[in-house]
Amino acid sequence: MVDLSKYKDIYVSEAKDHLQKLNDNLLALEKKKGGKDILNELMRSSHTIKGSSATMQYEKTAFLAHVMEDIFDYARNDMIKITPEIINKLFKAVDTLEKSVKSVSKKGKEFNCDRVSKEIKKISGVATEGVGKSKRGSDDTPVIKKSKKESSKKVASKNKKKGANKEIDNADNQLPEIEKITHIKVPVDRLDILMDLMEELLINKMKLSQISGESTKLKEISDQLSRLTSDIQHQVMQVRLVPVEQVFGRFPRMVRDLAKKKGKKIEFSMSGSDMELDRTIVDKLGEPLVHLLRNAVDHGIDESGKIKLDSRRENEFALISVENTGNSIDINKIKESAVRKGIVDDKEIRNFDKAAIADLIFNPRLSTKKKVTETSGRGVGLSVVKNFAEQIGGRVIVDPSLPQGGVRFTLELPLTLAIINALLVEVNGFTFAIPFSNINKSVSVSQENIKSMADQDVAIVGDDYIPLARLDKIFDITKKIEKEESSKDSKDDNLNKEHQRKKETVVIVRRGKDKAGIVVEKLLNEQEIIVKPLPPVLRGIKGSSGSTILGNGKTILIIDVVTLLEEKNKLLRIK
Repeated sequence: MVDLSKYKDIYVSEAKDHLQKLNDNLLALEKKKGGKDILNELMRSSHTIKGSSATMQYEKTAFLAHVMEDIFDYARNDMIKITPEIINKLFKAVDTLEKSVKSVSKKGKEFNCDRVSKEIKKISGVATEGVGKSKRGSDDTPVIKKSKKESSKKVASKNKKKGANKEIDNADNQLPEIEKITHIKVPVDRLDILMDLMEELLINKMKLSQISGESTKLKEISDQLSRLTSDIQHQVMQVRLVPVEQVFGRFPRMVRDLAKKKGKKIEFSMSGSDMELDRTIVDKLGEPLVHLLRNAVDHGIDESGKIKLDSRRENEFALISVENTGNSIDINKIKESAVRKGIVDDKEIRNFDKAAIADLIFNPRLSTKKKVTETSGRGVGLSVVKNFAEQIGGRVIVDPSLPQGGVRFTLELPLTLAIINALLVEVNGFTFAIPFSNINKSVSVSQENIKSMADQDVAIVGDDYIPLARLDKIFDITKKIEKEESSKDSKDDNLNKEHQRKKETVVIVRRGKDKAGIVVEKLLNEQEIIVKPLPPVLRGIKGSSGSTILGNGKTILIIDVVTLLEEKNKLLRIK
């Protein structure tokens, strides 16, 4: 059963907005401003409160809102006249709705609105029942109580004689309570500006930290500023978090429509939609998930089956998976298509294992469908998914054949893109940042434990064979060093030989089961860094996911562990 209490704050915030609209529009209606346009607005607000209250299972609140909705509907169809007495009752109904929403906010349960619902039904004559769709006649107009012989005008006159116009009881005579504001709406642009200022503050904190070593008092101030900055940073990051439900909400209808179009019976379910991610990630998440779901409908299920969309948090990553029952990925079809389209040659693919073959489905030129449809996803569609994951420092994991049949695609994504913890390392005088979330450990490896396999250096660490990545070769910085030292004498040859005999410092990084070792000269320190995207002209460079600015103003590259692992493990996966 779904826990609705976690949506309480959203419900309360939305209901308050519509209650204010009801008050404003009732005042306008009382002054005879706006006519049917005002009635339409009043009906929409009542309908929204009814729907959200019914969803949250606040039945009494939903019913009162439904009665009000019907009154405005009848009035715009000229079936009843909104008299001053009805206006008074409507204001009382709004007050009762406010009490109910306040009760939900403070106590977690609704206020009993039954008495007001009966009163307003009696004076208006509406035939409201339940919280579903209102009764309609053959001409699609609302049904009013036929047994009620008195018009609303007569009822009003009768009530007037009895003094029923004195409806405002002692509680209503009290001054209105001004409730404290607990939630506000903030434009996204302001949050982005706040994050930019936070990043500048972090850079200046790093600068102060570098110069504070010589002064005890300055170091004390620097440490205090560091703690305050961390607290502010945490709060700013929390403000930027939004639930993935904002994206997930559109998919049940989309899958339903696709299934109908394809003539398939698909049971679609979602879980974990309350998980929160950085707004910038959620903004970009929709398109790749659309491709994965369309792919599941088109390729994964023939006639009937299940599709599940799930999200969960695991350590420093968010895992969002799309799983379908039915068809698994046909490895033989992928091999045939890849060879036929010239993606790989026949001789090369014979040495691929299943994981290496499954990775080919992300190639935009690959398609296993003989007939192209508007929902076909493998190849072009899945390349979009992979590009999205890589751009934000994530990856796509494919389970091509589940034990119960079917396929699972999992997006492994960072929780935030803005500020991360990283290990700063040095290679040939150049500084690089390695995200801490990817680091397994750092070790010293002797030269006798470094072997060459398939043109790839591999370190033997315990029982593991770990492919090595040398940053000086990846970023071509050895040539610069060679040029600077070309004038040195032949003693360098002896130094080089000695260098070959010494131990290598290796930072072992991992994502899932894949591991790789990054060879470095020095481990500098741990640092909070600001992730800045590379300019478009440099985004094609493999090995780097972005850049950051240090306290001394120096710009350094952030190592892209995902692509590095893919490149280094590819050779080892090919038998």
